Amino acid sequence: MFQRLISTGGVLLVGFGAVLGACGSSSEDEDKGQGGEGLGGVIFGEGAGENDPQAGFNGQVCAGQSAGAEVAPSALQLLVDTSGSMDQGAPGGRGTKWTVTRRAVLDAIDGMPGDTALGVTFYPNVPNDRQPCIDRRAAVGLAPLAATGSQQRQQIRNAFQRQTPQGGTPTHDAYRYALGEVGATAAAGSRFLVLITDGIPTYSLGCVGTGRNEDPVDPSPLVSEAAGALAQGVRTFVIGSPGSEGARESLSRMAEAGGTARDGCSHTGSPSYCHFDMTSESDLGAGLANALEAISGLALSCRYDIPEPPNGSLLDPGKVNVLFRPPGGAEELILRSPGQGCSEGWQYSSGNDQIQLCGSTCDRVRSSNGGLTLQFGCSTQVR
Repeated sequence: MFQRLISTGGVLLVGFGAVLGACGSSSEDEDKGQGGEGLGGVIFGEGAGENDPQAGFNGQVCAGQSAGAEVAPSALQLLVDTSGSMDQGAPGGRGTKWTVTRRAVLDAIDGMPGDTALGVTFYPNVPNDRQPCIDRRAAVGLAPLAATGSQQRQQIRNAFQRQTPQGGTPTHDAYRYALGEVGATAAAGSRFLVLITDGIPTYSLGCVGTGRNEDPVDPSPLVSEAAGALAQGVRTFVIGSPGSEGARESLSRMAEAGGTARDGCSHTGSPSYCHFDMTSESDLGAGLANALEAISGLALSCRYDIPEPPNGSLLDPGKVNVLFRPPGGAEELILRSPGQGCSEGWQYSSGNDQIQLCGSTCDRVRSSNGGLTLQFGCSTQVR
């Protein structure tokens, strides 16, 4: 069994060894003569009786062979509100909302691994009262970030440095455009859209509205838009900057519909909203840095590909367990968490081909320099 630790720009990526094994109890499974049935075929690792048995759970015994797996790459589309209100002063007195946002986002990108595909769209990117109300062009198209100093990283940095706040807030048109960008990418891995906005939309879909802050439009259609994106395999993170107070409920519902609601959140803000709400932050820069770190952890460094089964065998997702070994400590079982938006444990991706560590578990694994192991063949232990 092996484990591989990679540190890239402050984001810890933990590789793992995987035990691909048959698992049985002393009765029923032995009567079957095998480790159980998979999805229409054999559990992978079945018949590997020549391997040394591994400790199992609840009286089960696992035996198997080892195989490596890699941290899964991801594709992120950043959708950044650069309307005129972003030129207002930021809490903390360290610049405007735009300059603080720019600094926090660029710092976060510096810490992202090179196999992450990243694209950037600013909106509206046109002066107010101009039609169409949005410039439907990506500032930087989706492509792998690659190494420090790469062309993609430099293009992103240059785009942020050139951008200036102006215009209204056509969030619905911008979201639909950005969704098309990430949906069309050929980049490998899970897909995410990260929306950063400081206000209630001032245009409805199709540039309907005046664009003025005193004439806001209904933001609720963005909730169903995010739900549709999730159905297409794109999860939506939402950051609400100061100025978005009046849209907090809809932004919270949008995060929930987009598959990124945090465990225990509510749309009333008690104890917290389901999106990353920056409206009460005394230091916007610090708040954004924390939010972007959390998003990076969930999207980039806590999602793992499940190895391909050997010899044409099939995976039984009901017989997978995740083990964690902290430095100098004993191996611990991480329980699977039912439902979406978990804070502890792990979950499957929608296609059952990846393992996703939940919030606090992800934070612990990333910060510990420990190792993960996947064990196959024993019934999954659930919280």
